Amino acid sequence: MGALLLEPETAKWRVPIIQTKLHRWAGEDRARRFDDPFNLVADPAFLVVAWRQVRGNTGSRTAGVDGLTPAISLLCGANRRS
Repeated sequence: MGALLLEPETAKWRVPIIQTKLHRWAGEDRARRFDDPFNLVADPAFLVVAWRQVRGNTGSRTAGVDGLTPAISLLCGANRRS
């Protein structure tokens, strides 16, 4: 298993490939159920892409329900690589 978080450029091309595959599978079998969505949500590539999108949003300077902004989260170590 590689690093916990992928480099942003690797994640940037990997996520659309996974999304396209899931979209195709769902379209081919409308009754299909994805048994373990947590693995998808917790996939390092998805986390990297999601963090970059959140951090880049125009509302990213506004605190969320937890009272933190992405910048504060970085200072507090929320984006620290283990």
